[in-house]
Amino acid sequence: MAGNLALLLNGIGLAVAFTILLVTANTMSIAVRERQQEIGVLKTLGFSSGLVMSLILIEALLLGLMGGALGCSSPVAQLWRCPAFIYRRCRAAVPGPGTVAQDRYLWIGYGFATGPAGRLRPGLLAYRARITEVLRQV
Repeated sequence: MAGNLALLLNGIGLAVAFTILLVTANTMSIAVRERQQEIGVLKTLGFSSGLVMSLILIEALLLGLMGGALGCSSPVAQLWRCPAFIYRRCRAAVPGPGTVAQDRYLWIGYGFATGPAGRLRPGLLAYRARITEVLRQV
């Protein structure tokens, strides 16, 4: 009667992951847009376009890695605050010491991948930006 429940749950998981990627991309795009003048100053000082883009992508990579690690460790750290009856029920669902290491690596890897994926387009725009146009937007 339930049909292919695994397919349904995997589809919902993919939709959630894609939505998180879109939100991450929007946030990263806003962050780069707010720094347009700083990018123009860096290029004026002699930083190459490739170096500016790599700085943007490395920052996104580190932010994604920190977000993945925080998201993986936060439920475990907060679970001890629950009352005993909730703790017993939630312990199986929350990733903890008993969780397969591959799952943790997958979560951290997803955070590691969504950061640069979200900043790729703004990084390319910063790569192509001309100094005069960027500094004129004051």
